[in-house]
Amino acid sequence: SLSELLVDCVLAFEPVAFEAGKPLEYEIAEDIRISGHGDQLRQLAGILLDNAVKYGAEGAPIRLTLRTADRHALLSVSNQGAPIPPEQLEHLFERFYRADVSRGETAGFGLGLAIAKTIAETHRGAIRAESAGGRTSFTCSLPLRRG
Repeated sequence: SLSELLVDCVLAFEPVAFEAGKPLEYEIAEDIRISGHGDQLRQLAGILLDNAVKYGAEGAPIRLTLRTADRHALLSVSNQGAPIPPEQLEHLFERFYRADVSRGETAGFGLGLAIAKTIAETHRGAIRAESAGGRTSFTCSLPLRRG
């Protein structure tokens, strides 16, 4: 159950978000099931939540949602903050790529989103980033379990 896995991830991440002064909001549809490796899916959610905490605006909420569309589970993590220019969005999932350091955070090696992409692809899914109107969102699409 991806739904249960994500509830666990959110509950574990709430203290981290709270300490950073960024409330964590979530809306997780019940009983969404996929075929996959639990530890890898936890790592994927953790990477997206960690990035949202690092790059989100002070005091602004981080939002995680899980829903279904077209026989896929759609996991989305978004935050308010400095926009990512369109020319950088296409590179975010490359190994060692770091967006403009003016976004604030300088720790890390630029591997998290590359790992997230690999996990999504290993599960026959995809991941994309969007940044507009002061909000950045990462959305992962994973095929629902058949049967």
